[in-house]
Amino acid sequence: MKIVHASLILLLFTACSSPDKNTSAAIATNTDEAAIKQAVDNAYKSLGFSAGTQPAFDSIQYAFIPQAQLINFIADTAQILSIGDFVKAYKNYVETSKVQSFSEEEIYGRTDQYGKIAQRISSYKTYINRTDMPAERGVNSFQLIKTKDGWKVSSIIWDIESKNLPIPRTYLLQ
Repeated sequence: MKIVHASLILLLFTACSSPDKNTSAAIATNTDEAAIKQAVDNAYKSLGFSAGTQPAFDSIQYAFIPQAQLINFIADTAQILSIGDFVKAYKNYVETSKVQSFSEEEIYGRTDQYGKIAQRISSYKTYINRTDMPAERGVNSFQLIKTKDGWKVSSIIWDIESKNLPIPRTYLLQ
């Protein structure tokens, strides 16, 4: 009986103790934070191309998991695309809109991470056919997961800045 009682006390003690703060599931490391930011930068850069070149449409998907979703709000309606459908839509946009160069860059970003999941709020600016003035700005919400190949984007939800929807100051300050 004493052995059973001692075993129960030991079991309760270990079950109620806090997790080891050194486990990867409990804390974010500087290495992870840098890798998450790099994964987001890779997603931005994968869309870019300069005048006289073509986008590397086939390489866009490498920043994402195969099941990734990309969600854009257009006139209060969510447009939900798979990564494959997004690449097709982007290719159509580049070809039909006569886009000769395109780049996006982060204005501000903040990462929250727990174990193998992360999110990054990222305000951005987009340059289309010129580099001296952004064509648009907006806010992306990236969700990422840590895979065997590193951090990958599992979804992006974004909205574009407008007169009625300015980017909050907190997303513009570094």
